[in-house]
Amino acid sequence: MIIERQKDMILYNVLNQEVVFEEYFCNLLQINDFRKLFIDFITEKNNLLYKENIQYKNFNTEVILNKNSKNYGRADLFLEVNNKEFIFEIKNKDWTDLTEKQPNEYLRYLNNRNEHLFFLIPKGYGHKDTILDRWKEYDNAENQIFYWQDLILKIKDKELKEIEIKMFYDFCIYWFDMKVVEFTNEEKKILDNKENKMKNLTGISIPRLVEKLEHIITNIGNNSDMKKDSEAISINYSKKIGDYIIYFGIDYDIWDKENKPLTLLIQNYRNNYQEFELEIKNENLIPIEYEETRISPKQFAYLVELKSDLGNDNFQETIKKQINHIFMILNKRT
Repeated sequence: MIIERQKDMILYNVLNQEVVFEEYFCNLLQINDFRKLFIDFITEKNNLLYKENIQYKNFNTEVILNKNSKNYGRADLFLEVNNKEFIFEIKNKDWTDLTEKQPNEYLRYLNNRNEHLFFLIPKGYGHKDTILDRWKEYDNAENQIFYWQDLILKIKDKELKEIEIKMFYDFCIYWFDMKVVEFTNEEKKILDNKENKMKNLTGISIPRLVEKLEHIITNIGNNSDMKKDSEAISINYSKKIGDYIIYFGIDYDIWDKENKPLTLLIQNYRNNYQEFELEIKNENLIPIEYEETRISPKQFAYLVELKSDLGNDNFQETIKKQINHIFMILNKRT
């Protein structure tokens, strides 16, 4: 299974790359209204750029921070105006690591003038606490962290007409998961129907059905020595063994496309599947490719065909044995 490409989005699989994303964003600063919007956005939290006469020529990207023959890192977006320097560190993915120089060496380069360093990150960025921890010896770190989602809403409110801005906006709405959820008329009828309390055509309650599935997942996961993933939306339990990680739970994409309400996935972070597939071929593996998203990188996995149907009386025990059997095979490989 391959996730469908966003064919109606020109910048799909282009701005996914952070270096390209920052270059495109910097190029947009050529547009006066966009540049003013961005400067005003930064100024809302502080007065650091207030009344500065900032032109596009004042910006640059991928600037090496050298001072007194020492390298302090590389700035994603660099602003120099009126003998003042401003560094913008850009992250457009939740999972992108910080380098050892971020933000410590950047702050030292600025000679402890931390008011000149900004982070532009998604609201779900996984290393925000690390930024704050490394920044703790300085003041006002929170006022120097900005979120892409907030900026995108500013762009929406301004209704800027340039096609380059519209393309950037459309990509960000998709990439930062800001698209408004729309229901069909049929779905609205189901959601608004208070008489049948969310029952399908057979009279079965949909909420109770999902609740039973979650109960099954909890029972199997807890009894298979797996860890509950509190941050997961689609998958509930996981276990890491060497280079492999096993997921068990509900994946709504797979449920929709493969008609499999319970999902058992095996992922290899080194993407070395050939030897593994030979050893575990009797498990009826289905290869799956996921596109890179803001939340996770491009990844490959195997969907394991469960050896018991939900309708069977002993299906829970059968699935537990299957999971433990996979654990045993993977433990031999580590």
